[in-house]
This record gives sequence, structure tokens and C-alpha cells, in this order.
Amino acid sequence: MDDVIPWDRLVELSVIDSAQEGAAACVVCGDQIAAGRGVTARYGGRTLRFCCQGCLGRFAEDPDGFLAGYTEQWCSDLRSDSPTRLN
Repeated sequence: MDDVIPWDRLVELSVIDSAQEGAAACVVCGDQIAAGRGVTARYGGRTLRFCCQGCLGRFAEDPDGFLAGYTEQWCSDLRSDSPTRLN
């Protein structure tokens, strides 16, 4: 059960609809995400973009590290600077 995200992290991280989101880079791996694609979530007053569920899960394990600029070189979906914005 290593893939289980602690409940307190899930409460802080909420997934929202990506349909109206523009192109961006994945917060975790840096891969480009086409407009309306990927996974979009809110965390700490920011809207964040992820290329896949795997990257969202990795972010949930260490959100502060990724927000500080840490990135991983690959993601679980093997897809190819993250613009985050305060809302």
C-alpha cells in the first residue's frame, strides 16, 4: 500500500476540471501538457497542473519539495518549470 496518500494531504489537495486550463508544464516532471489535458488540482491557494495521475500522487507525497522547484526526470505515464498561479 505504498501508493496510499495520507488523508490530511488529500484534504489539502483537490482535483478540479482541466477542460478550461491552458497549456502548461507538469509541476512534477516538467513535461508539457496540452490545453484541456492532464490533471489540474488546487493546493495552498494555487492551481497546479500535472501530466498524469502518477505525477499528482508523487506531488501529494512531497508538495513542499515540488513547490520549491524539485522535479523528477520521468513520470509513470512516460509523457514528455511549472507555471503555478495564485487564485
